Amino acid sequence: MDGVVVSNFRSSRAYDDMQVQISLAKVPASSAPTWTTFNFGIGGGTAFAVLGFGVGDYLDFYIQTSHSMEINSILDNHIHWTVPTNNTGKKFKFKLDVIAAGVDEAFAVPTGSPFSAEHTLDGTESGKHKLLELAEIPGVNSTVSSIYVCRLTRIAASSNEYGGSVYVLFDDSHYIKDSVGSITEYTK
Repeated sequence: MDGVVVSNFRSSRAYDDMQVQISLAKVPASSAPTWTTFNFGIGGGTAFAVLGFGVGDYLDFYIQTSHSMEINSILDNHIHWTVPTNNTGKKFKFKLDVIAAGVDEAFAVPTGSPFSAEHTLDGTESGKHKLLELAEIPGVNSTVSSIYVCRLTRIAASSNEYGGSVYVLFDDSHYIKDSVGSITEYTK
């Protein structure tokens, strides 16, 4: 194959994620999620610390955009979760309030905030790693190092409320990556 160049390069854009350690989020003095331990359904297994959200519990966290994120593009936010018990047909719901600003800009509420999503349990989720898509935050990242200030709250479901805690393990945001980084320290 002399002279043949083989490449797996498909485009100049790719997806990546910005992750938020929920355990490092800011919790309020009241209405905070509760720390508990859970063995993830592994009999005789080690129980790990998890944050359990009941209805009305919330926490605040911050996301700073990567220099590789395409300017003015959507930030697709979701949580990773599990539950300690199986309850077919029961529901839970989360809300995400967001404000955002580029460097040297005023904070503003993106269109669509607050965002919310509801899930109906199918009776098999206990101890499984699950995702709940919460928000497609519009392109408000007008600069590199834009900041999103977020509040994650468990709110009442539309009906048939799941009475147990929902264990939120991680918050994650997917984004379009259009470069390795910025050309200068503060500009694309």
